[in-house]
Amino acid sequence: MTILYFSATGNCLSVAKKLGGNLLSIPQLVKHEQYEIEDDVIGVICPTYCADAPRMVQQYLAKAKLKADYTFMICTYGYMAGAATDHAEKYLKAAAGHADYVAKIIMADTALTRFESQKQIDTLPEKHVDEQIETVRTDIEARKHSIPKVTLGDKAVDWLYHAAGASQIAPDKAKAHIVNDQCVLCGTCAKICPSDNIRVTDHVEFLDHCEGCLGCVHNCPKNAIHVKGERSNARFRNPDVKLTELIKANQ
Repeated sequence: MTILYFSATGNCLSVAKKLGGNLLSIPQLVKHEQYEIEDDVIGVICPTYCADAPRMVQQYLAKAKLKADYTFMICTYGYMAGAATDHAEKYLKAAAGHADYVAKIIMADTALTRFESQKQIDTLPEKHVDEQIETVRTDIEARKHSIPKVTLGDKAVDWLYHAAGASQIAPDKAKAHIVNDQCVLCGTCAKICPSDNIRVTDHVEFLDHCEGCLGCVHNCPKNAIHVKGERSNARFRNPDVKLTELIKANQ
């Protein structure tokens, strides 16, 4: 089994590690222009941004040629996934010709302008994440075929994001990042950025192709990077994933 994943704060990498198999980072696959993947089972695990897959994941799957007898896609989310599973089915079919299993797993939400990270951490036990992952693992091992039906409520969430002009990516999105005087120019932010959107010289510079993943903010060892309108200074990285693992995946 091969799993393709996108992870900035560790949630999706944590799920991928617990499901097992050959784990391949989508940012690394993009950088090495590796779009042809073949295995008996191929899965994709990614977070949900504005009720959809991250832009990089969408673009990768649009170009990818996945050859497998069984395919699946797992969407992690923290509050409302909207029609993310519907979109996931479409992306899988485009890349592999068929989508056999799609599921979503609720975890800690890392959207700093909507949620306080500490509250997300404190309420994690109520989400029974490991039990959700175990259900998914059992389903995949049994080669279960299941595509969730998207409700009118799910579609309404998509519509609300669209109506509000919400976007996971915008030319000036990274410009909303604020670097304070706690920064020691260690370069962690640049190393963890999946889209090479950050340069560190005598200062930290954000370019114009931010993925909106907030990996730089949550993983700054000095808590020196902030975003306008954030609810608190608390940060989150999945406890099952080391910073070095995320850097290796995204650098």
